[in-house]
Amino acid sequence: MLIEFGLKNYTSFKEKTLFSAETGERLRKYKYINTFENDDVSLLKNILIFGANGAGKSQLISGLGRMQSMIINGTRTVTDRLNYTPFIFNPRTSKEPTSFYVKLKRKKNIYVYSFSYNLTSITKEKLGIVINGKTETYFERENNEFTKIPDTLRNSVSKLRRNELFLYLAQQENDEYSSEVYRWFVEDLVFVNTSNGIPNSLKILMQQPELKREMVSFLNFADFNITDIKVRKISINVPEKAQKIFQMMEQKAPENFLQLYTIHEVYDDNGKLKGKDELPLEMESLGTQRLFFIVLAMIFSQINGNSKTLIIDEFDDSFHHELASALVNIFNSKQNNNQYILTTHDYNLLNNNIRIDQIYFVEKDFMGCSKLESAFDFTDVRTNARHDIHLAKKYIQGVYGAVPVIDVEGLRKVLGNVNKKLGGMRNE
Repeated sequence: MLIEFGLKNYTSFKEKTLFSAETGERLRKYKYINTFENDDVSLLKNILIFGANGAGKSQLISGLGRMQSMIINGTRTVTDRLNYTPFIFNPRTSKEPTSFYVKLKRKKNIYVYSFSYNLTSITKEKLGIVINGKTETYFERENNEFTKIPDTLRNSVSKLRRNELFLYLAQQENDEYSSEVYRWFVEDLVFVNTSNGIPNSLKILMQQPELKREMVSFLNFADFNITDIKVRKISINVPEKAQKIFQMMEQKAPENFLQLYTIHEVYDDNGKLKGKDELPLEMESLGTQRLFFIVLAMIFSQINGNSKTLIIDEFDDSFHHELASALVNIFNSKQNNNQYILTTHDYNLLNNNIRIDQIYFVEKDFMGCSKLESAFDFTDVRTNARHDIHLAKKYIQGVYGAVPVIDVEGLRKVLGNVNKKLGGMRNE
């Protein structure tokens, strides 16, 4: 899971910025439902990032996404340009490197990994492992000169391009620690993004009758009128030119993709049930599509290790407050074993059972610089040792029309059923 993420000189984040998912000191409230208590590190299950439009919330999230993309995709030739987008509203920073940093836990180990880069090269890179509370450097480089490297990887240095991350090369060499960090970015860091479509790895879950029943139950508890779900395999005709591109990338061209269909009841003008009809998920509302992605990602992570970090930008987009609030309650429940980091405009979510250390704010100053602040770091909060938060006015029920009935206990039950009935699948 994610422990810390840092960035510097990336888009609107000019100065060094650190985001932490560790629990705040001396906070006890909701300890057993909103946090993961471990011997080595205590982490928050859910973090809410607030801020006005254009303040930089999405840029913070995209920075983590940029880091992920650079790690898992690598470069293919020495001439490849790196995806370099520094803070441009300053003559100094527009030419300085961008830096990313992450501290994560995977299985029993805690890793600290960072790198800096410009348009053409990786300028710094470092991987450390936390042992007995102290970070021990595993490898470290400046440009292509190494100050620390294990003997098992010395022969790999000559293969390293200046625009390539050594972590990428090391995991290709089956290095144990580099491979674990790489796997975290590939397998455990999930961006819930409906604009790119739901991946087949999530859609395939709906081919399992048990999971499909739980999904339909979840949708019904969330007040969605969907009675069933169908999955169809659609063949893909890949053009010859595209096939050659896949061959150059040493990848197999996709032969098909899965398409989800929602089943709805059909009524006549008199309200009499006449049958059922289906609708491609892509024709459902954006809110329905986002909920599908979120719930499928929840189920996937529950049966594949229970240690995922899911990132949801603009969480409340297309959701009414009651549903967004119900989902936040699920994220902060005993049944949930995963970490959810959300950006949102919905300040009414602060009226949920949220700890003060679960709240971050992003603001932008007159120079265009984004700044990230934790509510826990506000002096008055720590001085008064607040254990509860009433930072938003109570949501006025019914002001915008009928309020849907959300069965939170039912939603928790579905998640618990996935653990109970299917949690053993990952051990088979």
